[in-house]
Amino acid sequence: MSAPVVVGVGGQHDDRTVRWAAVEARDLGLRLRLVHALIPPVGRRPGWTAAADPRRRRRVAPDELDAAAATAREVVPELEVETAVIGGGAAQVLREEAAHAALVVVGSDGLGRVGDLLLGGVVRGLAGHVDVPLVVVPVGYDPSAPRGDHAPVLVGDDGTPGCEGAWRFAADRAQRRGAPLVAVRVASDHVDRALLDRARGAEVLVLGVADAWFHHHHTTPGVVRSSACPVVVVPPLPVHRDPAEGPPVTTASPSAG
Repeated sequence: MSAPVVVGVGGQHDDRTVRWAAVEARDLGLRLRLVHALIPPVGRRPGWTAAADPRRRRRVAPDELDAAAATAREVVPELEVETAVIGGGAAQVLREEAAHAALVVVGSDGLGRVGDLLLGGVVRGLAGHVDVPLVVVPVGYDPSAPRGDHAPVLVGDDGTPGCEGAWRFAADRAQRRGAPLVAVRVASDHVDRALLDRARGAEVLVLGVADAWFHHHHTTPGVVRSSACPVVVVPPLPVHRDPAEGPPVTTASPSAG
């Protein structure tokens, strides 16, 4: 069985994330797996104390997953959808799911400063620790809005080898969709402004996980939460996987130039 597109579910903004992932799964010919992690965010935010009650979470999680599955089938009626409620924190659960996934998709939560810090923690907990691309769908993004015929696939390039996987992912996506491929070469201290300006109107923004701005400047979470389009964080090298052959194998590839 082929690896699925895995979506982290659990919150009021999940509709857009599920809709984006459903279309992506359809376009890739994959099934959709909706996963609910039972340990919610912890922080000083209205409503979080009640949400943290484990008994309540176990009670509402199946309903939230059913609603997400209904949303996915509304977008792609023929899509194969499976659901799972799993104990654990979001980063931990999704790391484990990524071992058997083609793609992992999460949504930014739109919960202000504390939410931004938590999102950054989830992104850092996954990027560099999973062998598949991680997609973050922004809170204000409308997957059903028309993008036009020339919405580009945008790739951020800081000139490091860590961008190779991002280049390969972006080039493949642009070719499949007949979209322009646009690269932005930026210095680390200008990464937010340069990428966010070009991300307006883009289909996706693709970043390499080992980019200098990710590990040394910690601005990737800022780009993720502020981008107008989905952000894809890609492992340094492309991963080629035959699910029948067991665990993923990372292989070197020629430079994308």
